[in-house]
Amino acid sequence: MVGFLPDPLAPSLGFVLSAPRDGGIDIFDLDGLLKTRHAGERLTGLATAPNFELRGESLPLIFGAAADSNSVRGYAVIRDGAQVLDLPLGEIEPINGVTGLCLLREGAGFVEIVVLGTGARAEIWRIRDAGDDVLGVERIRDFPLPDPARQCATFDGDIYTASPAGGLARLSSDGTLLAGTAYPAANLTVGEFNGTRLVLATNGSGDTVETFDAATLEAGISLDIVDGLSTPGVGIPAGLAVTDADFGYTAYSNGLMAVFDADAGRLKVISRDVLTRAVFSNE
Repeated sequence: MVGFLPDPLAPSLGFVLSAPRDGGIDIFDLDGLLKTRHAGERLTGLATAPNFELRGESLPLIFGAAADSNSVRGYAVIRDGAQVLDLPLGEIEPINGVTGLCLLREGAGFVEIVVLGTGARAEIWRIRDAGDDVLGVERIRDFPLPDPARQCATFDGDIYTASPAGGLARLSSDGTLLAGTAYPAANLTVGEFNGTRLVLATNGSGDTVETFDAATLEAGISLDIVDGLSTPGVGIPAGLAVTDADFGYTAYSNGLMAVFDADAGRLKVISRDVLTRAVFSNE
């Protein structure tokens, strides 16, 4: 699993994070240098709230799906020194357990996350700072999914789910199915490239990243990420995430994509500008 914590005051000091298979959270800088390794449960999903204000102070948060214990874990990040602290979080107890999660929206003093259950169901939970010793949690709604999903991503209120058995699905925030396709996705992310909204997905074993129209989920081109002047090659793309947040430098001022290369066993970062050119030059 991959995520981002951009720094609006110092873009080039933003972090890229991943959830390694042996548990916990790893935080990297843009050069791929490991800044912090926070031990903990194995996480099968990540969501970040980079702009959260806790007790009036800016304190980025991370939420993780701990599938082995059917729970949601919270973490706070102190940017100076890339310190990760376990967050006092109320009990999030989904009806059907936990397999994955993603951020739905972030507001003043609250965040809402999508929690995927072990069955074909999703729940929306709100987490907020009410001044108590722990962050308050509240189940907002739940709804069925077309198939059991293991990963999700959101864009402008729409929810995208990945099911290795059932494929990709696009749903409204109230659970209405809007589109679907049979691609056996293990990982996905959603982004906008030159005004075109795309879903990027991998099946965890192939050597390409597949693209889909975000509205219809109609299949587009396959992206083979090879070594270039400023682009690291990726053998087997697995977990991936894309952001349009400013991460500084010339290459990353318009955002980036982070991909875990299962072949190399490491995280790799690609300029979003390079990715955009690749998408449209192959059309």
